[in-house]
Amino acid sequence: MRCSNCGNELRKDVLFCPHCGTKIFDKSALPSSSRVPGKKSMGTRAKIVYSAIAAALLIGMGVVFVRSLPGGDHPVIQNQPTIPQAENYDGVKLTMTPIPSKVENGFIIISLSQVIEKKMVSFTYDGKTTKVDLMAYINPQGKLVTSIAMCEPCNSKSFHSESQDLVCDNCGTRWNFTTLEGISGSCQKYPPDPVPSEIAGEEVRISKKLVEGWKLRI
Repeated sequence: MRCSNCGNELRKDVLFCPHCGTKIFDKSALPSSSRVPGKKSMGTRAKIVYSAIAAALLIGMGVVFVRSLPGGDHPVIQNQPTIPQAENYDGVKLTMTPIPSKVENGFIIISLSQVIEKKMVSFTYDGKTTKVDLMAYINPQGKLVTSIAMCEPCNSKSFHSESQDLVCDNCGTRWNFTTLEGISGSCQKYPPDPVPSEIAGEEVRISKKLVEGWKLRI
């Protein structure tokens, strides 16, 4: 131990340097970190509780973050009926083939066999007060996809597929053919909007009320 002022060696128990009179800083007079007045150490139980709360918050934040990420099946497509005649579309280009539709008992009806044969079809609901263009296709997972045939930002009503992509004929925006997740282009947030449908015998049926109530998303 040496004096901070003159550098001479000191005994451990001195309070002042005998050579220059400088007061010696007594470290032992300081309270230890575990004995700071007014500070209480956290008990084991409290540590467990706080750790559990922190873990729950982190998990909750993680769930919110994952749910905010793009991707995954569209909820409507996920609940659509599956067609056994699913095909591999790698290297295949499909275009929309117009087919007739009819309205009966509150449903817009098209032929299931025509959808299976053509693989991507277009049809129109022409009501008293509204006219809506629709499309239907079978995606690579065999799901029957029925949707409003419109890319709203560019007002396109025509689409085609290239392998695993659905492509707008007007702006060239691409979506995943299975999930309708945006891939590239300026209109990625507005793929053809899926509408629920059902298969009844040899018919594909879509609720007329649902189509009439559809609104633009922009």
